[in-house]
Amino acid sequence: YYITNNLRMECQDSSIPNADVAWKQLVAYLSPPNTITPEIKSRCKELIEILENFGYPVRKCLGSWFRVKFKHYFKSDILPEVMMVLDVCRDYEAFEKITVLLGKGVLKFLLSFYLVEETDSTFYKKDVYMDFTTMLLEIDEVKKLFSMCCTNFYKRGFDCYDNHSQDIDCSPTEHSDELKNFDVINRYLCCLYLFEEVVYDAVLHVLNSQIRLFITDNFSGCSHDSSIIGPVMSWLNSSVITFIQFITQHQLVPPNMEIWKKRLKFFCYKTIATVRINDLFEIMVDYPESHAAVLDIKKCIGHVQCSNYLIKTVQDTFKERLLHPGANTEDIITQYSSAIKVLRFLDPSGAMLEKVCAPLRTYLKKREDTIRCILNSLMSEEENELTRELSATTGTLFNCNEDSDLETDDWEKWKPQSKDMPTDLKSKTSKSADIISTLCSIYGSADLFVNEYRSLIAEKLLTTSNYDISLEMRSMELLKVGFGEDLSQCQIMLQDVIDSKRTHTNIMNKVKQEFPFDISTVIISHVFWPNLRNEEVTVYKPLQDYLTGEYLAAYSELKRSRTLEWKFNLGFVELDLEFEGRTLSFTVSPVQATIILCFENTEKCHADTISNTVGLSLSQTRKKLSFWVTNGVLKETSKDMFELEREVKETQQVVVEEMDSAMVKIEQVREEELEGFTNFVIGLINQSGQITVERVHKLLSLLLSDSVAGQLTQEEVKTFLDKKVKQKLLVFTGGVYKKHK
Repeated sequence: YYITNNLRMECQDSSIPNADVAWKQLVAYLSPPNTITPEIKSRCKELIEILENFGYPVRKCLGSWFRVKFKHYFKSDILPEVMMVLDVCRDYEAFEKITVLLGKGVLKFLLSFYLVEETDSTFYKKDVYMDFTTMLLEIDEVKKLFSMCCTNFYKRGFDCYDNHSQDIDCSPTEHSDELKNFDVINRYLCCLYLFEEVVYDAVLHVLNSQIRLFITDNFSGCSHDSSIIGPVMSWLNSSVITFIQFITQHQLVPPNMEIWKKRLKFFCYKTIATVRINDLFEIMVDYPESHAAVLDIKKCIGHVQCSNYLIKTVQDTFKERLLHPGANTEDIITQYSSAIKVLRFLDPSGAMLEKVCAPLRTYLKKREDTIRCILNSLMSEEENELTRELSATTGTLFNCNEDSDLETDDWEKWKPQSKDMPTDLKSKTSKSADIISTLCSIYGSADLFVNEYRSLIAEKLLTTSNYDISLEMRSMELLKVGFGEDLSQCQIMLQDVIDSKRTHTNIMNKVKQEFPFDISTVIISHVFWPNLRNEEVTVYKPLQDYLTGEYLAAYSELKRSRTLEWKFNLGFVELDLEFEGRTLSFTVSPVQATIILCFENTEKCHADTISNTVGLSLSQTRKKLSFWVTNGVLKETSKDMFELEREVKETQQVVVEEMDSAMVKIEQVREEELEGFTNFVIGLINQSGQITVERVHKLLSLLLSDSVAGQLTQEEVKTFLDKKVKQKLLVFTGGVYKKHK
């Protein structure tokens, strides 16, 4: 060795022989596998002083010499024993034996390390440990063994420590042997500086796994009415942090516990967020009772970036549980309302709400009954979420400027969007928008809502028997806040019912002879009402004669220059049918009442006779008769021959017929509107020779912009033009329509 030979050469050249003797003694003491005791350590210091007094640079070269000697010793003495253990033992047993072998084989030189470190300022014992760690892990079998066994070793250690510290019924010595063995192996790993190089990742993996296991086992799918962050953090401090302190107590350099706590708390928040987000659908259902769970998510979002995961998870859950034909529209709207409240609490900017609910809004827009369900909830007699929101509404439901970036309300509370929010996402929802306005904004325009509301309120007004419209008046006043002047026609409809009550009372006071049973009429201003279904039917003759005769005359006298056009297919009749002491109550349409009254004086009646009486086709009459057959009043004894049932089961409930809507279907309205433009379209073709469906759609959309059937679609225009092709008025060729020759 160069350093040794150099010193010897200098000593030989010196006139002082004691220097060579001193060096030989020092080398003998420090050369592995020799170890030193405290007494020998003192002697080595004396020898170093002697050499320093002779002017030799021992304090500058001793560390380099010792490091080379120890590496040689490790390769020649310790590594062969490690390989022997690998040949004899496997897996966990080999891991423990190799760790003990390294610990006993290296740590016995601690006093030598300390001596050299005190002597040579350029020497650090950690460098020696790094040398043998590098040589050890260069062996693939050893590297794989430690990688595989460290995780299992610390998992066992954590379970043992946790059980020992928490099981109060456990014997004090029941786990002591196992803990003692674990502590010995762990102490060797720490003292050999293997903890940071080999063990750290395994410990972190084990602790993260234990945190995930504890949270999922104890809180996944649990009650949402209380926070879980407190219990998790309490367990973290009592079990995980104390375990870290236990396994790091042997490290020569004390660990930074604040870094450990910060890292493990981060993983706790991440796992809590995952668990809560996975249950977010149920949390939304239970809101606001589940506010504590929502608050957990909000706190977690402040510590970890989980917005993307939340958006993806909720979207997938909505798709699986709501966005399919089997889901009820009312349930979808209810869940959407809850989602609005929860997501606005989590992200007041509305960006998360828009991203999560975009597929839900698109799906609701495609459902035909969405608007009707929203309005039914708003007009419900029972208090629900939407009625409460409607009562609290103070602004318009359709804000044309809601996309503006220049909002100044509560600007002091503005916060930037989360870092992990999708970069392509920009909130288009007004910060102040409530649940109802968010639902209404699905369609972007108030026209569809107003038209549907007119139809709904018309249905309700036409089925009122006592002119009590207080509920409709209340909902109207509340909706006026959001829809404004768009509901002016609906106000006229309500006023018609109020006027009808007064007019009907005056007429009944004028008529000379009252009708045998109570009647009520609704007199409407047809210009302001939706298109009502019109069928030429004949109802109970005494009633029809009374209304078209004496009642109409009294009205004409009361309202000069005005007359009434009766719609006998609309309305309802409340009647009681008596069968030998048994009574059944029904609420049916006037046509149904007329049909059953055909059996007033006879037990049998042919369908043809009934058809002629009510003015319906035979197929329509048979369909009406099926109602009475289903309810056990009639039976079909032979083809088209119906007879009263002799044994009728009495029921305390009133049987209500599911009557057809009084409104003309939107499809029928649209068809009639387009039919009126047949000559217009043909005229356009005559001028240009041909025309595309896109051009017809553009022109008719302008002409039908105020249609009660809503916005005209290109598909509707194409259906209309194709119908004209079938009628041989047009021909379709080369993607354009031409006049049929």
